Amino acid sequence: MSTTTTSGRTQATCRAAFITTLLIFLTLAAALVAVQLAGLVLVRPAWITWASEALLTPSIAAAVLFGLVAFASGYFMPKATSEE
Repeated sequence: MSTTTTSGRTQATCRAAFITTLLIFLTLAAALVAVQLAGLVLVRPAWITWASEALLTPSIAAAVLFGLVAFASGYFMPKATSEE
């Protein structure tokens, strides 16, 4: 197996992991904000509390995972070459 094929697979895997973890984080964070905003508009303080208790920790964990994947992907993605 050539290095180019392995490198291409690694880059594709990194890109897929990056996009997947980004979407998971954004979905959780958007759900957190949406439920809290709905609780604020509809004057339902229990919704605000529930969203914070149920979605805050998973949102933070997803953000940390996304950051780690992004950091690791930086080592596998090709470097941009500047043409002078």
